[in-house]
Amino acid sequence: MKTTQQIVDSIDTRLRELNQEIETLDAARSALGPERESRPTPRPRVAAPAQAPKPTRRRARRKAARSAEVVPAGRLEALLSENGGLTTSALAEQTNGNRDQVLTLLRELEAAGKIRRSGQRRGTRWHAITDEDRIRERAAELANRRRRSAA
Repeated sequence: MKTTQQIVDSIDTRLRELNQEIETLDAARSALGPERESRPTPRPRVAAPAQAPKPTRRRARRKAARSAEVVPAGRLEALLSENGGLTTSALAEQTNGNRDQVLTLLRELEAAGKIRRSGQRRGTRWHAITDEDRIRERAAELANRRRRSAA
């Protein structure tokens, strides 16, 4: 079980990482120039036919996907640390985000070593990597080194 100081240190570390990410994103936005900061102009609408067709499930899904929110990586990490393993779809539902955007973020977090996945295809579950996981992994690595040097 973690002490209060360890929890505070962990929070401070995460805040520093997030602030660095914010600075990087601000710099990237500034590099794009002021004209990029405003929203793009909407496309002109095409006149609708006299009788609009009944919306299908596919159209309803597309409309729902358009209204999805941008999900911050920290929100995904928090959800994964609170819950056990979650699917990409479950995370997208809980964050009201686009599934493809959530999947991209999950893969980036996995590459950064902050989360891991288990299962394959539709059975894939995402898990937060805890300090205990890191300690267990490091202990196994040291044990392997000890065995190799003894042999």
